[in-house]
Amino acid sequence: MNEENLGYLQNNLKYLGFGEQLNAALKESIGKALPEFKLETSISMPDPVNKDKPELADKMSYALNFSRSKETNMYFFNNFEATLQRASGAEPLSQVFYINKGKGVTAKESFNLLSDRSVNKDVVLKSGEKANLWLKLDFGEKVDGKFAMKNFGEKYGFDLSATIDRFMIADLEKPGFKDQLMKSLQRGNVHEVSFSKDGREIKGFVAANPQYKTLDFYDAGMKSVYSKAVDQKEVAGEAVVQEPEVVMETKKGRGR
Repeated sequence: MNEENLGYLQNNLKYLGFGEQLNAALKESIGKALPEFKLETSISMPDPVNKDKPELADKMSYALNFSRSKETNMYFFNNFEATLQRASGAEPLSQVFYINKGKGVTAKESFNLLSDRSVNKDVVLKSGEKANLWLKLDFGEKVDGKFAMKNFGEKYGFDLSATIDRFMIADLEKPGFKDQLMKSLQRGNVHEVSFSKDGREIKGFVAANPQYKTLDFYDAGMKSVYSKAVDQKEVAGEAVVQEPEVVMETKKGRGR
């Protein structure tokens, strides 16, 4: 067995959010010298409002696919199929995410994408160029049996930092708070914050919405709050009252 290759793959699993729970099964499968094999695992995703109620948690199931090189004894982590099963009993959603040299969408990010949120990633384009893109699944379109992936790059014009600064979000002046918030939103998370609405501070949640160049707000019960109803900071003595206009293709999509 190639111990260096095994350690590399185990580090890949850890980096991609699968922890160390598959290490033993990975070692055993490689030891059998199989041309290809699959490892399966599942993770519970607690409801942000009811974290203490496991029965309300969504479940993510993962099937990780590995193959051996035809020329050497090296194994590669090719992709994983992620399946979201809502606690509500809604129809499961699945998507295959590909791994490139140990990097790609993480286990948690796949949950966020299947939950209809956007994730920010550094990617390598087919041209070989590197780019930073916001990724979002298009549940209204499939390509080769998988949901199409929308992407929004730098030229699209969404600036997460500037967008956060537009809204009256509490604690932005605290050292490290905004940086932590940005990193969380870039991973596609719903992040707990306090924000101002009608001059009154309320506790709730926020998520990034790069497609419409704004943020999505929710109250403490995860009920959607219209972003234009959230108080915004004044610019040059006048309050910002309009969202930027965005021209988008008309497609049949999936509601939140």
